[in-house]
Amino acid sequence: MSWLRTELNRLLNSGWTYAVLWALSRAYLGYTWSTKVSYIVGDVSYYLSQVTNTTSWSSSLVEYPTPVAWAMHLLRAVTGGNPGAFVWAFATSMLVLDATMAILAWRLSSHAWRAPATLTWIVFVTLLGPLAYFRFDMAPAVLAGAGALLARRRPALAGTLIAFGAALKLWPALLVLPLLGVDRRARRAAIGFGVTGGVLALSSLAIGGWQRLLSPLSWQSDRGLQVESLAASPLMWLRTAQEGGGWIVGLSRYNAYEITGPGVQTALQIASGATLLGFFLAILLGVRAAWLARRSARGVAVVMLAIILIMIVVNKTLSPQYVLWLGGPLVALIGGAEKDTPLRFSWPLAWALACFALAYGTQVVYPLRYSEIVFGTGKPLAVSILVLRNLALAAFTVVVTWKAWRITTPPPRTPRHMSLEVEVSDSVA
Repeated sequence: MSWLRTELNRLLNSGWTYAVLWALSRAYLGYTWSTKVSYIVGDVSYYLSQVTNTTSWSSSLVEYPTPVAWAMHLLRAVTGGNPGAFVWAFATSMLVLDATMAILAWRLSSHAWRAPATLTWIVFVTLLGPLAYFRFDMAPAVLAGAGALLARRRPALAGTLIAFGAALKLWPALLVLPLLGVDRRARRAAIGFGVTGGVLALSSLAIGGWQRLLSPLSWQSDRGLQVESLAASPLMWLRTAQEGGGWIVGLSRYNAYEITGPGVQTALQIASGATLLGFFLAILLGVRAAWLARRSARGVAVVMLAIILIMIVVNKTLSPQYVLWLGGPLVALIGGAEKDTPLRFSWPLAWALACFALAYGTQVVYPLRYSEIVFGTGKPLAVSILVLRNLALAAFTVVVTWKAWRITTPPPRTPRHMSLEVEVSDSVA
C-alpha cells in the first residue's frame, strides 16, 4: 500500500501527467469544435474580411486597438489570405498561448501548489469550451496571469506583459494598478508598463493617427445593450415570459446580438452609471494596493480578479469570451502561494470551483443554447441558464471585491509592516 501511495504521489507531481491531461483535453475540445460547434469561427472569418478589404494596416478592425489590426494583417500575410488556413493559424496561435500558460503555471507556481494551478488552467479552459481558440481574448488572459505570477520576481517584465495586454484590449491597462507603488519592484513594473505602452501607443498614433487611436473608445460607447449582459437579464427574462411584449433581439452593426424595446434605454443608463462607478472602484482598489509596501502573487491576483469581474458585470456588453479573462489571474491566485504554504483545500481552490461553474455556464449560454436565447421566445430554460450565470457572476464579483478590499486595508496597529498578503485559510471569503 505504501508503494502504491508513493507511485500515486509521484504521478500527481510529475509535469508529464499534466502535459498528457492538457493534450487529451485539447484533443477533446478540437473534436467538440469540429463535430458540434464548427460555426463559432465567425469572428475569425470577420477578422480576415476586415484586413482583406482594406489597404492600410491601421484602418481595419477599428473596434479594437491598432496592434490587433497589425497582428491580423501579419497572420493574413503568413497564410496568404486563404480563409481555411487563416482560421487554423489563428486557432493554433491561441493553442500555443494556452500551452504557454499551462507551462508558466507549472514553472512559476510554488512547488506545493504548481499541480493545482496547472490543473486549474486545464480544467477552466476545457469547461469554457473551444470558443477559447476562436477569439483572441486568450492573449490578455495569459498576459495578465503571467504578469501576476512574475509580479515579485520580474516586476519590469510583469509591467511589460500587462502593457501588451492593454494593447489588445484597452481595459487590461487597469491591471497594472496592483503592481504600482513606491518600492523598487513597483517602480520597475511602472517603467516596464510605461515604456512598452508608450512605444505601442506612439507607434499606433504615427501609423494610424488620432482617429484610429481613439476609435475603440467611440465604438464601444455607441453600442447597444447586448443580450448576455447583466443589465439585459431582466428584459431577456420578460421577453421569454411575455410573448408580444415588444422586445426584439437582432444582430446589430457591431456584430453582436442586442435587445431593443421597452426599458432598454433605462437599462443602458443604469449600465452607463454602473460602468462609471465600477471604473472608479477598480482604480480605488489599485490605489489602495499601491500604498502597501509588499506584494505577493496571490495578493496581486486577487486585486486583478476583482478589477476584471467589476469591468465585466457593469458593462452593457458581455461576450462569452470575456469570462476567459479570469483564467490567468485565477492560476496566479492558486500558484502564487508562499513557499511554506501547505497544500490543502482553502478559499483559492473554492474560487477555482466557482470559476469552473462560471466557465461551463458560459459555454452552455454560448454556443450550446445561444440560438434558443436570441431566436426563441417562450423557451425559459436557456434564458434561465443565462440569468443564473449572470447572478452567479455578480455574486462572485461581490465576494472577490470584498476580499480585495480587505487585503488592501493596512493593518491598524502596524503601519510599518503593511503588506498585500493574502491569508491562507480553510474558510471561503
